[in-house]
Amino acid sequence: MINRSSTYKEQSYINQGICYVVCWKKFLPKDVMEGLYRYLSQRVVIKSIPYNSPDYAYQAVVKEHTILSQMSHPRIIQYYGYFQTATSWNIVLEFAERGNLADFLERRRQAKCHLNQHTIMAKFGDIIDGLMYLHLRNVIHRDLKPANVLICMDNRLKLADFGISKIMHESDLNRTIVGTPLYMAPEVARGKNYDYKSDVWALGLIFYELCMLQHPFIEHFGAGRRQKLRTPLIDCEQHGYLSTMQTLCDMMIKVDVKKRGTLENILKQTYTLQLMNHVD
Repeated sequence: MINRSSTYKEQSYINQGICYVVCWKKFLPKDVMEGLYRYLSQRVVIKSIPYNSPDYAYQAVVKEHTILSQMSHPRIIQYYGYFQTATSWNIVLEFAERGNLADFLERRRQAKCHLNQHTIMAKFGDIIDGLMYLHLRNVIHRDLKPANVLICMDNRLKLADFGISKIMHESDLNRTIVGTPLYMAPEVARGKNYDYKSDVWALGLIFYELCMLQHPFIEHFGAGRRQKLRTPLIDCEQHGYLSTMQTLCDMMIKVDVKKRGTLENILKQTYTLQLMNHVD
């Protein structure tokens, strides 16, 4: 693992066996520097996984390397390269200066300061733009949630953390229960076959949180609670949103996966286009 006493690091933390280090690129190993010469004035994140780590942690970093090395999009966190040391395997990623969407929403919740419709649709537009790019390249994120949506210096959003994502193939059946329970689509939680629409469910939950600053089903996950999931209601009148904000939410948060919209269908709807145009 990267030495914690190293002078190049600015901050570091460990999550599920993976060490995350934020540093300036000019302090990376010389052979890595040669491949990153264009980015010397920027900070980066190094995801470092020791070779003796549990298999799931090692596989997550390798999976992220495999997927991100094939991606190039302004709404996807940028991949710069990888390097190995005597003790660890490391990937170098773009650093998002303003943290993640989960922390942003928690600050707004604590301040009881709701977002206006313009801001909500701008952030929603960033997320759906990145997600559409993934789906067109046959990738299901499988862990879409506010904590995995990063905020850059210009306040634009980028999708991150692809450790449990999956590259789909034509005959694939997905029944592996993976992801974060609060954002897991019903069909995933039940061990049923699922597809790209599982990401749409999570997108709908994030959209609701942008509107109401709270998860719509937090009480459903309380001890012993098993009530039926229903499409949550956005208080559009109180917060000055158009009623079509609820219509958009309804299209994504559908327990019946056959009734849940695809990203393509959502973006084709007249009300979605009108809401998106309000951002411009």
